[in-house]
Amino acid sequence: MRTPLLVLAVFAMVCGAPMAVGGIVLMTLAATFAAAQPRSSPTACAIAPSHPVTGSTVARRIDMWIASTVPASPLIGLGQAMVDGAAGSGLDPRLLAAIALQETRLGTLGAGPAVHNPFGLGPGLVFGSWTSAISLAVHTLEVMHAGGAQTIDGIAAHWAPIGAGNDPTDLNANWAGGVAAGYVQLGGNAAASVFGPQSTGQLSPVTPCSPTMTAADGRRAR
Repeated sequence: MRTPLLVLAVFAMVCGAPMAVGGIVLMTLAATFAAAQPRSSPTACAIAPSHPVTGSTVARRIDMWIASTVPASPLIGLGQAMVDGAAGSGLDPRLLAAIALQETRLGTLGAGPAVHNPFGLGPGLVFGSWTSAISLAVHTLEVMHAGGAQTIDGIAAHWAPIGAGNDPTDLNANWAGGVAAGYVQLGGNAAASVFGPQSTGQLSPVTPCSPTMTAADGRRAR
């Protein structure tokens, strides 16, 4: 994730935390976000008619999708942790899984597994558990939402802005599309808000998908 200086002051004021050049400081922790890396290209997944769901259904669906997309992912079984972590924030927890796919291929690339950092938070952030990383990712997204970000494209403008000075090869241009592809595979609407009851009120059944890897996969270490 790469963040321009233009948005840093806004986020720092919202969080009530100091600011570091090139990144956002959240929860008294100086955190800059590393470059968004293209992980996958959209694949066609059959989406059945939507139906009402509960939080536990979303958790199971996240776990099913992680297991079918990256069978070796250490995040399998953490669907409920994502649901619980997003509880009360209005955030659709499926977005967390989609970001993890884009940033670290669901915790299997770079330093993600060793530092429990599947979302690319940092650089240099080490978490004692996956749930700690989930908590900071949710908080980061809440801050962006408070600044007006509603959709994946809106979040991308802060999480991985195109043209950021610390993204000379324009990797950020792939972030929104990669996250959207995963979110759609999870049954989400990539054009709709990822906050509020409308984001998880209807959920389409997941069809196992294996995103097509790009040549750039595995290039970035964390």
